Amino acid sequence: MLINALAVLLLSAPMGSPQDTLLDVGGYRLHLVVHRGTSPLTIVMESGGGASFDAWAGLDSTLRRTGATVVAYDRAGFGGSEMGPSDLTPEQQVRQLNSALERLGTPPSRLVIGHSYGGLLAVMHGHLYREQVRGLVLVDPMNARFVKATGDFVQTTVPHIEHPATARDSAVARMVSGFDRLIASPLASDAGLDLPIVVVTAGEPWWGKPEIDREWRRAHEAIAKATPRRRLIVAERSKHEVPRDRPDTILEAVASLAESPATGR
Repeated sequence: MLINALAVLLLSAPMGSPQDTLLDVGGYRLHLVVHRGTSPLTIVMESGGGASFDAWAGLDSTLRRTGATVVAYDRAGFGGSEMGPSDLTPEQQVRQLNSALERLGTPPSRLVIGHSYGGLLAVMHGHLYREQVRGLVLVDPMNARFVKATGDFVQTTVPHIEHPATARDSAVARMVSGFDRLIASPLASDAGLDLPIVVVTAGEPWWGKPEIDREWRRAHEAIAKATPRRRLIVAERSKHEVPRDRPDTILEAVASLAESPATGR
């Protein structure tokens, strides 16, 4: 049934030219690409940490065939977006993205897809705008459960840039310095979030440490089992780069949420 629904979604909508724009969101400009759709739904794509939306490997162009309006963008300091304030927080970035979506006139009902670090921001988006968010697709997501189980492991693996030479370096340094506060925020936790959520987890281990890979999978399974409105999809034959290696699993997740009735909260 899901495969049939997905086929219908991907064949249902005509394709037009995307809107590629720079939008001022409060002293700096965000780079967004908007694929206008015909259905009353917006799909928002949150990239992984340090990545531009190019890391989605063209998935935004495929998702436009669902008929939804699809928005991919670069977070501040990455890709085509300007750096913004040095003390810009993840919550401010989510709120500024929301403002940009409203100014662009996108349909208020949303599905938010977040890959890796972007999964934290997708969850935050769900908390802040739960009346508008119809569901979340978390793609091999970084999450508070994993960080709690592995202590300071993440902080020992991320780049700590003491002397940034580029805007991207500065944006990475800002992201890393704010990571612990983000993880500690209730807005970044899936606990208490009563939304349909599909977790897509990598089928192949990729951290390079068996005990860490086990905790990664356990955390994703725990998120998916937390409420009956959630489920897990295993992206077999894929490591962390699920958008590149197994985009079909993300399309399946989107189809399952898109065909579900909007939730009333």
